[in-house]
This record gives sequence, structure tokens and C-alpha cells, in this order.
Amino acid sequence: MFKLNITHTNTYSEIGQPNPLRWRIMHRKGMILSSQSGLIKCKDFFNDVVAWKNAKKAFSIYRFDNQVSFNREGLYFHLTGIGDVTKFFINLNVVNTRLYKDMGVIVSVHTHALPEGTQPNTSVVISIPNKVWKSTYYISVLSLLIRVCNYNCTYQNWEEIFADTSPMKTIDGAFLTKTRNYVCKNGFKLPVTLRKLWYKSMKGFNSKDAPQTTCSVIHNNGANDWVNNMEVM
Repeated sequence: MFKLNITHTNTYSEIGQPNPLRWRIMHRKGMILSSQSGLIKCKDFFNDVVAWKNAKKAFSIYRFDNQVSFNREGLYFHLTGIGDVTKFFINLNVVNTRLYKDMGVIVSVHTHALPEGTQPNTSVVISIPNKVWKSTYYISVLSLLIRVCNYNCTYQNWEEIFADTSPMKTIDGAFLTKTRNYVCKNGFKLPVTLRKLWYKSMKGFNSKDAPQTTCSVIHNNGANDWVNNMEVM
């Protein structure tokens, strides 16, 4: 069981989110996970982490410093604001099934001692493997899927997550219709010509031709940006 050492109280300039899920980036040393960030509500900060992981492009945006440390197995998170842990795990299993099919990895769940002031069954520790951090597309898709695991419903299969009646469309709204349809069909798979890129912007920039682009381009380079800048398959 991991012990959590939380020392960061950083706050960031973020837009509101309908989902109460919050992310705290952690680093493992033995059985202790120490904080590397304050609580994060906006998953776009993880695009910034991809820039650091793949190109050592260091920057700070909206008060977030992207120079985080990875463990050999990936990056750890302490998630808070979980509404129903049982439903969350049921939904995460659906996501993991597709993630394993497409990429051969899963989001791992770890037991942890509750930090002071945390209510039981409202927090979860996960680790996201390094393979997911190879592009802003992968982490953008996965982080949204983890977030929609935290609505008051359960998904019986992958397609239900993307249905017109699902919280992804009716409440969250982060994915445009074109993106939602693409991810439902293709999951974590990109066209072969794009698989070596760690970012690809609809502005015409990509990590091969413009690796040192501005931090704002990277920050906003989620799945919507990718899908709207390629021929949808």
C-alpha cells in the first residue's frame, strides 16, 4: 500500500469543469508517492507533459510547470473527487480493455493510505504507462475517458461511452462530434503516417517539422486538434 506525501498546494489558471475529478501528479520512491503538482482539473496540462517527455521542451503555462519526473513504469496520479468508486472501476475496466487491445498496456490501479482530510472511497491512485505519453493524442483520449468514468453511470461496452445519450456528449462536451466518432471507431490507433509524431496541430505544425513550436499550440493540441487536421478514417 502506497503512502501519499502531499506537499504541493499550487493552483492553476483553469476553466471550470462539470466533473469533480481532480488529478495530482505524483512520483514514486519505494512505497511513498510524493506530489509533483497541485490538484489539476484541466487535462490539457498533460499535453504539456508530453512535450517534456518526448522533446525535453520545458515551459510553464497557466502557472503549471511541465518538468515532471517519470517512474520507469510511467506517471502516477492521485485522483480525487471520485463520485462512486465501484462504478468508476467498472468503467475503467471497459477503457482498459480497449487500451490493451490497441496499445498493449493498461491503466494500473494501486492501493493507498488516505491522506488526512480525504473521505473514504473518493480517491484513487493510478499509473499511466509511458507508451501513452508518446503523443498528445493518446493522453488526450485516455484522460477524457478516465474523466467520463466518473459520472453516475456504468458502461457495458466501449460504444456506450460515445453514445449520443452518454455523459461524454450530454454533460462533458470536451470532444467535438467528429472527434467522438473517430475515437469510438479507432480508439487509440492513429494512421501509420502519424504514429511517430508526438504532436500534430491543425495550424499545420507538427513535431517533425516544428518541434519547438509555442507552448500554447502544444497545450491546446488534444484529440480535437488531431482529428480535425487529418482525413478521418
